[in-house]
Amino acid sequence: ATGLVQNPVHSYTKEGVSNVSLKVTSDRGCDSSVGLQVEVYPNPQADFTPNPNNYTTAALPRFKFINQSIVSNVLGSYLDKHEWDFGDPNSNTDTSTEHSPMFYYPGDTANYQVWLKVTTNYGCTDSTMRLVRIGPDILVFIPNAFTPGKGGPSKNEDFNVVASGFKTYNMMIFNRWGEIIFESNDINKGWDGTFNGADCQQDVYAYSLKVTSLNDESYEYSGVIHLLR
Repeated sequence: ATGLVQNPVHSYTKEGVSNVSLKVTSDRGCDSSVGLQVEVYPNPQADFTPNPNNYTTAALPRFKFINQSIVSNVLGSYLDKHEWDFGDPNSNTDTSTEHSPMFYYPGDTANYQVWLKVTTNYGCTDSTMRLVRIGPDILVFIPNAFTPGKGGPSKNEDFNVVASGFKTYNMMIFNRWGEIIFESNDINKGWDGTFNGADCQQDVYAYSLKVTSLNDESYEYSGVIHLLR
């Protein structure tokens, strides 16, 4: 870029070293020039992931925050400071300068805004925020009816359990004679109302559900569901 302004302003978008030259000319055509180098330092990108990812329970109210911030090493840049604010308004010690710290929250249900600010050795900064939640020990919702085969609302086509705050999951479905006709260890895999590839008839079926909370406490549920066609 060039210009004829006496005191120009220029914004650099490329990191690294740029050469700048100035040439002045008198009213009689005499000229002189000078050159110098301008160093443009890279900006960091602040980023982190809570572990567990955004949610834990009041029984185990702690998070490990995995720092994933980066900066390019142009001109020897590196991350020099990591400043954390864990967002607990009732704590005077909810900050840290560790790279990937762990923080224990109170054993109450609440949402917290976690901020991370990173600074390079040249003073360039960036910050980001993640929301983390402390929820009840475990939440489980089990419907009592479903309509497979597009016989009703699409959300009711499979028998699905809704749960949060759990570590392990196992669900079994039984027919009237106690035979296991469906089993799943994946909460995202519900029963579609079939057995061995054939549609099960409209009837009442039994279920057994076992879940383990994040603090390894076991919960068992049983009951019946109505398959409607």
